[in-house]
Amino acid sequence: QKLKIGQSDFFLTVPVSRSLGPLGGGSQTWEGSGVLPCVGTPAEQALEKALAMLTLRRALPGVLQRLQEALQDYYTLVDRVPALVHNLAGMDYSAVVSEEDLVTKLNAGLQAVSEDPRLLVRAVGPRDTSSEPEAGAEEPPVTGPEVPQDEAARRALVDSVFQVSVLPGNVGYLRFDKFVEASVL
Repeated sequence: QKLKIGQSDFFLTVPVSRSLGPLGGGSQTWEGSGVLPCVGTPAEQALEKALAMLTLRRALPGVLQRLQEALQDYYTLVDRVPALVHNLAGMDYSAVVSEEDLVTKLNAGLQAVSEDPRLLVRAVGPRDTSSEPEAGAEEPPVTGPEVPQDEAARRALVDSVFQVSVLPGNVGYLRFDKFVEASVL
């Protein structure tokens, strides 16, 4: 039996018959199958799982658009960006049922095309809002040094907390040891 999920064009297939398997020691199986993505889940969690999948599907075009923009704006290996963007547009996302599946699929696809194992996508969820305070939550944040007014002192401060190097292969290396408060800037 097919049930429509909310006001969407998606349906939930619910098995309405079961069979006893003579070969499996009398094991019971429900008859029925769906289309991709076909996800097995307990009945109590079916609606929640379906709604989560719909939410993911609704967000997918925006996520892919932002990922393409980030690659075009920030990825250092610019000669590989067109192939990466083309790969993103051509991927089949029909079997993706969770954020973890999407991250795994994106990482595998992007790394295969770019041949860059450092190119990683990760899902950033909402911040944990548990009622338990984190360890050290009462401690004030560590602040960086105040920026001196004197130019020579300011240069000495920058040299002590910031390092710029060019490594072999024309790779830039920036190292920050401390940051000043945003209000100082």
